[in-house]
Amino acid sequence: MSNIITHNIARLFYLKKIPFIPKVFNRLTRIIYSCEIPYTANIHPSVTFGHKGLGVVIGHDTVIEENTKVLQNVTIGGKSGIRANPVIGKNVLIGTGACILGGVTIGDNASIGANAVVLTDIPSNSVAVGIPARVIKTK
Repeated sequence: MSNIITHNIARLFYLKKIPFIPKVFNRLTRIIYSCEIPYTANIHPSVTFGHKGLGVVIGHDTVIEENTKVLQNVTIGGKSGIRANPVIGKNVLIGTGACILGGVTIGDNASIGANAVVLTDIPSNSVAVGIPARVIKTK
């Protein structure tokens, strides 16, 4: 069983308004996979996590669309107490250690480089790297 499966089960119970079971699955995910993927995040079932999501932290209202790959030690969430979480498009690759912070949108088919810090929107079909991240290539 992978962390996305435990997330999907917890989310199913959350959407059916059964309060206790999602919290149990959330804790199991944290203990077994060493990651924080809340059941309130809207993550498509086709999303994959490299190394079973080791060290991944995702904000509560984050949206991650289909066929996205998230590598280990990635942080996706709000910044400085502001609960505005990112929206990640389809077919996105998020490199190891990347941070995507605030209410930003990552376009479809984009790639985020390892250890990049994304604070602004990234257009579709582009590659972003650096601190802060900047677009270096458009496909």
